[in-house]
Amino acid sequence: LSECLFFFATTTAPQMKLYALNVCKWKGVAADPVLLSAAWELGSFNYFQRGSVQEFMTFLSRTVSQRCQPGTRQQIEKDGYVAYVHSKAEEGLAAVLVCDAEYPSRVAFTLLSKTLLDYAETHRGKYEKDGVADNSVAAPELAATLTKYQNPEEADKLMKMQKDLDETKTIMHQAMENLLERGEKIDNLVAKSSDLGAASKGFYTAAKKNNSCCLLM
Repeated sequence: LSECLFFFATTTAPQMKLYALNVCKWKGVAADPVLLSAAWELGSFNYFQRGSVQEFMTFLSRTVSQRCQPGTRQQIEKDGYVAYVHSKAEEGLAAVLVCDAEYPSRVAFTLLSKTLLDYAETHRGKYEKDGVADNSVAAPELAATLTKYQNPEEADKLMKMQKDLDETKTIMHQAMENLLERGEKIDNLVAKSSDLGAASKGFYTAAKKNNSCCLLM
């Protein structure tokens, strides 16, 4: 999928770029997480491809948050793109940040910690209920956070001011392929995903045949 991101991206994309900040409700390793709230900044991608980019990033966020056990943090890297995920055990929430490889990992995880803390306080009572649906919690603060911390100076302030808010100290660094279970293939996950429309799946298949895919895998 990362090859696809390179295919979609414009040549003027700045360094230290944040693309997505999503909050999911973890429902166990056997069930798809619920994408409660999402914010996007896809201006550096081709205008006509942004819909597919967003679908693939949604798919990525749901996939990595499902495989990140509560109480852990992971950094998943692939060809210049990174997905950071932080899952809180006590809240059942996971936050996912998708960015380029230039963005400092310490800042990314601190941003996720702050996002989860603020989200839980602001939206408590909205996300705990059974049957909660995708995009069911309006959280405009995520878009504001995504915009604010595009600025490296603001990111530096966050890194200096914010203490580590988590009980978790260990961060797992791994490639996307290593996140998959034995025998599991990205192609199969793409085919089964409800996050991807027919056009996105068709593009993925065609692009892979030409050795140029569409987004962060």
